[in-house]
Order: sequence, then C-alpha cells, then structure tokens
Amino acid sequence: MHIPNSALKKINFAIVLLIVLCNSYVLLLPLLPNISYWQHKKAVAAVGGIPYKTNDPKDTLNTIRREPPKDNRLVIPAIALDEAVYQGTDPSTVHKGVWARPLTSTPDKGSNTVLVGHRFTYNGPATFYHLDKVIVGDRILIYWNGTAYNYAVTTTKVVPATQVEVEAPTSEDTLTIYTCTPIWSAKDRLVVIAKRQDLKL
Repeated sequence: MHIPNSALKKINFAIVLLIVLCNSYVLLLPLLPNISYWQHKKAVAAVGGIPYKTNDPKDTLNTIRREPPKDNRLVIPAIALDEAVYQGTDPSTVHKGVWARPLTSTPDKGSNTVLVGHRFTYNGPATFYHLDKVIVGDRILIYWNGTAYNYAVTTTKVVPATQVEVEAPTSEDTLTIYTCTPIWSAKDRLVVIAKRQDLKL
C-alpha cells in the first residue's frame, strides 16, 4: 500500500510534535512548584504569614485574612504552604497531598502527630517540594477540627527510609513531617520536627 508523501509529512510532523510536547512536560513540570512558591510567598507575607483570621482583636491584619478553614489544614508560612490534611488507612491517600499517618496521634490528642507527603511526583501534588527550606524556629500551624495549633520547628534532619521510629509516640506534643529526599529519589527521608507552643490564635 502506497502512502502519499503529503500524508507521510503530516504523520512525521504529528510524531515530532508529540515528542516535543512530552519532553516539554518532563522538563517543565519540575519547575512548576518553584513558580507557585514565588507567587504564594508574596501573598503569605502580606498577611503576616497567617492566611486565616486570629482571635486577637488587636490584630489589624485580620481585615485581609480569610475565615478559619472548616477542613483540617497544615500551614507553613516559611514555604508558603497551605494544604488540606487527609486521613485514611490506604497508603494511596498520600497522592492527594498531606497525609496524616494512621496509628499516630492528632493535634488535639497530644503526643506525636505525623504528616507525610510527596516531595515531587509526576502524577500528584509536590506537596513538600520546599520542605528543605524550613529551618529551626519556623512556625507551623495546624487547623484541626476547628482549632488552631501552633508549633515551632526544633529539628530538621535526614534519616534513612528505614528509620520508622520518627513516627513513635512522644511525651511532648510534637509534630513530625517527613518526605522523600533527595528531591528525585526515595532513598532517604527529610524530617522536620516541631514542638507545640502555647500561642493562641
């Protein structure tokens, strides 16, 4: 069967276009978290790092803040992160975003609340792409069942993926967040540990 040259040219063009689009996707997608980060960073600074209204009547920034969230949320002002926290026993829950690890605690119960999320993936949110920018002293907030809980980062470290004791119960009210590291690998875990503060929102 003979295929006309004009048809072959169209097929070749379509194949080349498909290859260019696929390569562009692979090359540009890892840059999207950086673009999003810089966009959100300015908005977060405008509200003093807290996107939701506080209970402080003297807080003048409340006029430009949003109403407190109805869902459970994790807020890390230093990296302009404001994400829903999902619960569930199915490990695929992590593909939605921030996953509250089952069999660990929750902020209202004290002990060790453990949250995990992807650093980067081509088929889901890169929730903790910038977690490596969090430093000791940074503030973290969790909105849980209508109450805001404040934490201050005390430790950041890299541990082997086998070091599951980071999920162990603690005597203090603790928040443990971890994700894969290096950014293109699941070899190790980047762990951020924060302790509960008495600040009220």
